[in-house]
Amino acid sequence: MGETRRRFLMTLAAAASCSVATDGSVLAQVHNTKPFPTPPEAAEKQNPAEAAAAAKSDRQNAKRVALQQNEKEFRAGVERLYRLTSELKQEVDKTVTTEIFSVQMYKRTEEIEKVAKSLKSKAKG
Repeated sequence: MGETRRRFLMTLAAAASCSVATDGSVLAQVHNTKPFPTPPEAAEKQNPAEAAAAAKSDRQNAKRVALQQNEKEFRAGVERLYRLTSELKQEVDKTVTTEIFSVQMYKRTEEIEKVAKSLKSKAKG
Protein backbone atom coordinates (compact mmCIF):
# COMPACT_ATOMS: atom_id res chain seq x y z
CA MET A 1 0.00 0.00 0.00
CA GLY A 2 2.96 2.26 0.61
CA GLU A 3 4.02 1.81 -3.01
CA THR A 4 0.71 3.01 -4.40
CA ARG A 5 0.77 5.98 -2.09
CA ARG A 6 4.25 6.85 -3.29
CA ARG A 7 3.22 6.61 -6.95
CA PHE A 8 0.23 8.76 -6.28
CA LEU A 9 2.35 11.44 -4.63
CA MET A 10 4.92 11.31 -7.46
CA THR A 11 2.20 11.67 -10.06
CA LEU A 12 0.70 14.56 -8.12
CA ALA A 13 4.10 16.25 -7.86
CA ALA A 14 4.69 15.80 -11.61
CA ALA A 15 1.31 17.33 -12.41
CA ALA A 16 2.00 20.25 -10.08
CA SER A 17 5.41 20.88 -11.60
CA CYS A 18 3.89 20.85 -15.11
CA SER A 19 1.28 23.37 -14.06
CA VAL A 20 3.92 25.66 -12.53
CA ALA A 21 6.13 25.32 -15.61
CA THR A 22 3.28 26.55 -17.85
CA ASP A 23 2.64 29.63 -15.63
CA GLY A 24 -0.27 27.95 -13.94
CA SER A 25 -2.43 28.22 -17.02
CA VAL A 26 -3.85 24.75 -16.54
CA LEU A 27 -5.32 25.58 -13.17
CA ALA A 28 -5.75 29.32 -13.79
CA GLN A 29 -9.09 30.85 -14.66
CA VAL A 30 -9.49 31.54 -18.36
CA HIS A 31 -10.11 35.27 -19.09
CA ASN A 32 -12.65 36.08 -21.76
CA THR A 33 -11.33 38.75 -24.13
CA LYS A 34 -14.70 39.23 -25.80
CA PRO A 35 -16.62 42.35 -24.76
CA PHE A 36 -19.92 42.10 -22.97
CA PRO A 37 -22.94 41.88 -25.28
CA THR A 38 -25.04 44.96 -25.73
CA PRO A 39 -27.98 45.14 -23.34
CA PRO A 40 -31.48 44.70 -24.71
CA GLU A 41 -33.56 47.75 -25.61
CA ALA A 42 -35.40 49.57 -22.88
CA ALA A 43 -38.76 48.21 -21.85
CA GLU A 44 -40.33 51.66 -22.19
CA LYS A 45 -40.19 51.47 -25.97
CA GLN A 46 -43.41 50.88 -27.78
CA ASN A 47 -44.46 47.37 -28.69
CA PRO A 48 -43.99 46.70 -32.45
CA ALA A 49 -47.63 45.69 -32.75
CA GLU A 50 -48.70 48.93 -31.08
CA ALA A 51 -46.34 50.91 -33.33
CA ALA A 52 -47.88 49.30 -36.41
CA ALA A 53 -51.37 50.07 -35.11
CA ALA A 54 -50.37 53.68 -34.45
CA ALA A 55 -48.90 54.01 -37.96
CA LYS A 56 -52.09 52.56 -39.41
CA SER A 57 -54.14 54.98 -37.34
CA ASP A 58 -51.99 57.89 -38.57
CA ARG A 59 -52.51 56.82 -42.17
CA GLN A 60 -56.27 56.56 -41.60
CA ASN A 61 -56.35 60.02 -40.03
CA ALA A 62 -54.37 61.48 -42.93
CA LYS A 63 -56.72 59.79 -45.39
CA ARG A 64 -59.74 61.10 -43.50
CA VAL A 65 -58.35 64.66 -43.56
CA ALA A 66 -57.64 64.38 -47.29
CA LEU A 67 -61.17 63.13 -47.93
CA GLN A 68 -62.66 65.98 -45.92
CA GLN A 69 -60.57 68.50 -47.87
CA ASN A 70 -61.66 66.87 -51.13
CA GLU A 71 -65.30 67.09 -50.00
CA LYS A 72 -64.95 70.81 -49.21
CA GLU A 73 -63.42 71.46 -52.63
CA PHE A 74 -66.14 69.39 -54.30
CA ARG A 75 -68.93 71.30 -52.53
CA ALA A 76 -67.30 74.63 -53.45
CA GLY A 77 -67.06 73.46 -57.07
CA VAL A 78 -70.71 72.43 -57.14
CA GLU A 79 -71.68 75.81 -55.72
CA ARG A 80 -69.60 77.59 -58.38
CA LEU A 81 -71.10 75.41 -61.12
CA TYR A 82 -74.61 76.23 -59.90
CA ARG A 83 -73.84 79.96 -59.82
CA LEU A 84 -72.33 79.93 -63.33
CA THR A 85 -75.19 77.96 -64.86
CA SER A 86 -77.82 80.17 -63.24
CA GLU A 87 -76.02 83.29 -64.56
CA LEU A 88 -75.85 81.73 -68.03
CA LYS A 89 -79.54 80.85 -67.89
CA GLN A 90 -80.47 84.41 -66.95
CA GLU A 91 -78.34 85.77 -69.78
CA VAL A 92 -79.85 83.36 -72.30
CA ASP A 93 -83.38 84.29 -71.15
CA LYS A 94 -82.64 87.98 -71.75
CA THR A 95 -81.29 87.60 -75.28
CA VAL A 96 -82.69 86.09 -78.41
CA THR A 97 -80.20 83.42 -79.36
CA THR A 98 -81.57 82.92 -82.85
CA GLU A 99 -80.13 86.27 -83.87
CA ILE A 100 -77.14 86.72 -81.51
CA PHE A 101 -74.96 84.36 -79.53
CA SER A 102 -72.52 86.52 -77.58
CA VAL A 103 -68.86 85.71 -77.00
CA GLN A 104 -69.44 86.15 -73.29
CA MET A 105 -72.00 83.31 -73.30
CA TYR A 106 -69.52 81.12 -75.17
CA LYS A 107 -66.80 81.86 -72.57
CA ARG A 108 -69.22 81.06 -69.77
CA THR A 109 -70.05 77.70 -71.31
CA GLU A 110 -66.32 76.91 -71.54
CA GLU A 111 -65.86 77.86 -67.89
CA ILE A 112 -68.83 75.69 -66.93
CA GLU A 113 -67.26 72.78 -68.83
CA LYS A 114 -63.95 73.23 -66.96
CA VAL A 115 -65.68 73.27 -63.59
CA ALA A 116 -67.76 70.21 -64.53
CA LYS A 117 -64.63 68.30 -65.61
CA SER A 118 -62.82 69.14 -62.37
CA LEU A 119 -65.86 67.98 -60.39
CA LYS A 120 -65.92 64.76 -62.37
CA SER A 121 -62.26 64.08 -61.58
CA LYS A 122 -62.83 64.82 -57.88
CA ALA A 123 -65.83 62.49 -57.85
CA LYS A 124 -63.68 59.67 -59.24
CA GLY A 125 -61.26 60.20 -56.37
